[in-house]
Amino acid sequence: MATGRNGELDSWLPSLVGRLPESKITTDLTHCGLQAERTHDIASLYADELDWTSVKEIWYDERVANRSSRNSAEKPLIAIRARLQSAGEGLPSVPVLPEILDQCRNERDQAQVLFLYLVNHDGLARYVVHEYLRRLMKQGPSALDFETDTVLNILDEFRDKAGEPLEYSESTQKRWIQGLRSALRDIGVLEGKTETAGQPPKVGDVPLQVAAYYSWAQNGDEWLTKPIGWLYLFQSEEYWEPQSKRLAGYEGWTHHEARSRVWFEPVDDFYTMLAEGSA
Repeated sequence: MATGRNGELDSWLPSLVGRLPESKITTDLTHCGLQAERTHDIASLYADELDWTSVKEIWYDERVANRSSRNSAEKPLIAIRARLQSAGEGLPSVPVLPEILDQCRNERDQAQVLFLYLVNHDGLARYVVHEYLRRLMKQGPSALDFETDTVLNILDEFRDKAGEPLEYSESTQKRWIQGLRSALRDIGVLEGKTETAGQPPKVGDVPLQVAAYYSWAQNGDEWLTKPIGWLYLFQSEEYWEPQSKRLAGYEGWTHHEARSRVWFEPVDDFYTMLAEGSA
């Protein structure tokens, strides 16, 4: 299996310094983490209504009836809706997402699926994740140091496409870092409430396949040499071959070998099969 190192890393896992437009930068993580249960509820409403305006009205009515303020209900809905709407073809569409989350064995697996939506949508989160993953590929798990000062230094190096740094105050950046660490705890990179030293997590069957499909959608037949979805779940290069052997055991993937080359392709209607538990 080819590696992503020695120059290739920059082509498929680039530094995002100077690459992201200002419109892609948000601080949603300061008030809305992965929130698996809420995301499931919102996606379920959309699967029923197929209309975001109706979802918003029902969501607000239910929250207000339960004594929540409209403002407290609005922020997570806006953040979660944006993540789901920007999924594209690589991640499960919103109507099928609740059933796929239901196939997950536990909340950590659900969080691993939703972390892919976060990184796919949130430019600032993707920038920081890319910086850590580039270090992970070169240095190993010791690079997964999420101490506040370490992350602040990474945020300080950020420049948008126009060359401008972040304009958020240090207090806002620290709250954003807390939100990032919360998401990393949810997916198993960090353990415990105060731990800041991370490690590659174990990945469940459903998120493993969703991340593989996302990688295939991004990089086609060459995705096994550039499994961006697996890497977004902090699976460094030594994990790729064992994870591909797991993939061979699922019904939703076809396995090919020719001239010492191995590759996998998802079957047609893969996400429908996964939602039914038959992939």
